[in-house]
This record gives sequence, structure tokens and C-alpha cells, in this order.
Amino acid sequence: MNAVWRLGEATVDAVREQQPKRTRSAYTTVQTVLNRLVERGVLTRERKGRAFVYRAKLGESEFLARSIGKRLAEASPDARRAALVNLVDELEPGEVDEIARRANQVKRARGKG
Repeated sequence: MNAVWRLGEATVDAVREQQPKRTRSAYTTVQTVLNRLVERGVLTRERKGRAFVYRAKLGESEFLARSIGKRLAEASPDARRAALVNLVDELEPGEVDEIARRANQVKRARGKG
């Protein structure tokens, strides 16, 4: 996914080129992973000439937010709060300020501020 996000669109060869030579995966391995991501609805695939071009359906931040959101939705309220506090603890001060501003906006919009 990182290679596709970085490149915007990518072929199997382009993704492989993003990997370090020492640990580069086989063409068919990368192709299988990309095709599975298409099946999961994370990537799109379009034939261009003899190759398929893959594109991300979601930006990296939206993908990450949805992934985290799914995990949090499956957790108990106590575990969810603890996980979010742990995430916030890892942020830089400016990021914490940004989160605080956004939290206040959400509270006002919900009529609780």
C-alpha cells in the first residue's frame, strides 16, 4: 500500500522497484498481494497495455482511520478509551493541540460544549 500511495498508481514492477533489492519479492508474490487488495476493495485495477495499473481507493490517512475505527468498534468502552489515550500519549505537542481543537469542534457540533 505504501508503494501505491507514494507512486499514486503502480504496476507490479513499479511496486517491486520500491522494495530493497536484498528483500525484493517475486513478481508473482507482489501480483497476488495487489490482487487480494483489489478483492478487499482497497485498490482498483485497470489494464493498460499488457500490465495492470493499481490505484488506492482511499488515501493513507482515511485507510488508517477506518482500520483503527474498525478495531476500536470491536473493543469494550474501557479498552477503547485506554487505546486512544495511549495513542494520544505518543503524539507531538502540536499534534495534541490539533486533536484538542478537533475534539472541541466535535463537542460543539454535538451540542455538548
